[in-house]
Amino acid sequence: MQDYITSGLTLKDIEQSLFRHMQKQYGQLLQQVLEEIDRTLAEQRDKK
Repeated sequence: MQDYITSGLTLKDIEQSLFRHMQKQYGQLLQQVLEEIDRTLAEQRDKK
């Protein structure tokens, strides 16, 4: 039984992997939101 527990991923490994994945997803989402805000501001600026 101990072999099954120690040969797999540790909780720390899982947490680090999850955190990296979430950082990547959040970064992509933030980029999309900021680009949309930039487009909106550019359109409003060009109208005046």
